[in-house]
Parts: sequence; C-alpha cells; structure tokens
Amino acid sequence: MTPERFSALVAAYGGSPQRWPENERAAALDFIAAYPTQAEVALAPAAELDDLLSRHRVAAPDGAHARRIIATAPSALWRRTRLIWQCAGLAGIGLAGALAGVLTVAVLLSLNSAPDDGDAYALTAFGDMQGDVQ
Repeated sequence: MTPERFSALVAAYGGSPQRWPENERAAALDFIAAYPTQAEVALAPAAELDDLLSRHRVAAPDGAHARRIIATAPSALWRRTRLIWQCAGLAGIGLAGALAGVLTVAVLLSLNSAPDDGDAYALTAFGDMQGDVQ
C-alpha cells in the first residue's frame, strides 16, 4: 500500500480499521506496522474527527414540530393537485385549438368541389383566390 492510498483510505473511512474495506484492511494494517510515523500523520486528524462525530447527538424533534408538519400536509397536497388540474386544463386548451384548426381546414377543403380540369391546386384553401391571375 502506498502512502497516498493509505491517506485516501483514512480520509474516506476514518481512523478505525473496523470501518475500512475488508479487501484493503490487511494491507493498511501492514502499512501502519511498517511506517508508524507516516501512518500517525494520517490517523491523528481522522481519530479526532471520529471522536467528534461519535459524541454528536441530534435532538429528537418536539411534538409541536411534528404537528406543524402534519398540519401543512393537506395544503401541500392540495397545491400539488391544483397544479395538476391547471396543467391538464392547459393541455385541453391546446388540444381544442388543434382540433379547431383541423376542422377548419377540413371544412374549407370540403367546400371546394373538384374542378373539371383536374387542377389539384383548386382543392386547397387557396384555390379560389383570384388575385393576380389573368
């Protein structure tokens, strides 16, 4: 094991060999035995951090906090449901617009009858425009 790998192992898993991965634990312990001074440089700060973390305790939430969370849950659910309905409404408006466009084109095309001369342009919505044609 290299000194860099040992330092990375201690930084990632702490100073306690029980927390180190099993496949690297033996090599790390051999490194400690072979290079105690270098190992101590990496292990000392890790041991301090391990001690600090082991003494830290998180207080249990009080009953008022739990009641506030429960009290706001239905309103959060209502906001989410309302947002879903708003999105569905916008999708419905978009579909209605697309359907209106399709129906408009279909009606305009059906009003034009097929010309006798077989002109396909006359079958479009622009076929009956007289404009600049002479």
